[in-house]
Amino acid sequence: MENRRSVDVFWNQIVTNLSNGEYMTRLETGIQFHLPTYAHVPVPNLVDLAQKAEASGVRQIWVTDNLRSRNSFVVLAALASSLKIKLGTAITVQYFRNPVDLADMVASLSELMEGRELSIGLGFGNPRTYNWIKVPKPISFLRETSQSLRRLLDGESVCFADYPELLEYFNFNPKACFQLNFRPKSPVLQYCGSNGPLGLAVGGKNMEGLIFGGHYMAALRTGRVPSMIQAFDNASMESGRTSLAPKIAEIKISVSRDRKAAREFVKESSGTRVLNMYRQGYSREDIQNLGVNLEDVEKLDEADTAGVPPEVFDALVTDDMVDAIFIAGEPGECLERMIGVHNIAQSQGFHQLMFSELGPDVDEALGLLVDEVIPSL
Repeated sequence: MENRRSVDVFWNQIVTNLSNGEYMTRLETGIQFHLPTYAHVPVPNLVDLAQKAEASGVRQIWVTDNLRSRNSFVVLAALASSLKIKLGTAITVQYFRNPVDLADMVASLSELMEGRELSIGLGFGNPRTYNWIKVPKPISFLRETSQSLRRLLDGESVCFADYPELLEYFNFNPKACFQLNFRPKSPVLQYCGSNGPLGLAVGGKNMEGLIFGGHYMAALRTGRVPSMIQAFDNASMESGRTSLAPKIAEIKISVSRDRKAAREFVKESSGTRVLNMYRQGYSREDIQNLGVNLEDVEKLDEADTAGVPPEVFDALVTDDMVDAIFIAGEPGECLERMIGVHNIAQSQGFHQLMFSELGPDVDEALGLLVDEVIPSL
């Protein structure tokens, strides 16, 4: 139970900091390396970027998980060997690794962390994940992954006959049980990366924190954030927790001296996310609250269904769609919007803003972010 005791110590410290008002002046800052976006950036350069962020006061580096990109845990190992701040996954896709494999990777990585928090976000991945793999019952799978991972990291023996979704998906022997022969050396906290009502309930009951993913800006406009936070907190309290869990808000940002380049860079991502909302049943009122014209979304949907080339798709993505998902533009423009977002996130109980995607030139974007945007929040 060594890891559980370490988690409790970190948990209590976060709660104490919140109670003492540590996060009332400025929220903690995190940077996410979106590895598919940075396919052109080798691991040593990612380490250099992370060191620059650390030197500027960034408190945590996160990495994404993607089948086609650099391995997230290899990147984290390189970062852990070079940095002195917290690290995490935002998120680890629950279908990519069985819990035993995930547990021994996490426990091994913790040996490089020197007592710092290692945050493991768990969730479903983006909709494109489902083009690559067979998807079982996602909510049951999330619950079983979280519970079995926690037990393994706590040194318990896990038999997957107790976890039917994992048993079938990963083809475990129902008679076999697994137990790690070593323990994590640093606190490992699980963060829920599922933001639907059922996923939030599972996360609140089984995990230590919440990552409000890349649709945070859109959820602000539609007014969904308070109810989603409440769903997580209710489940957390029902599980016996007596204090609020730490919460991370992912902020999609694209900053550059070249405003046009900053906005062009995120057109595909913005259009895809707006389409996902439209296809997942967002109401006409929700789409309007995004500040997006419904007819424009319908045109984009028709074009995407027809399989138009990327340049045609991007041409149909409007400025309103970009602004619904991203803060994008020159540093001053981004700062102006970020001040409002920071204050709202603070009032909603978030303790960290995690900036992701960053901009068309990652070196320039990170520099502008840590030198001109974050210090003025």
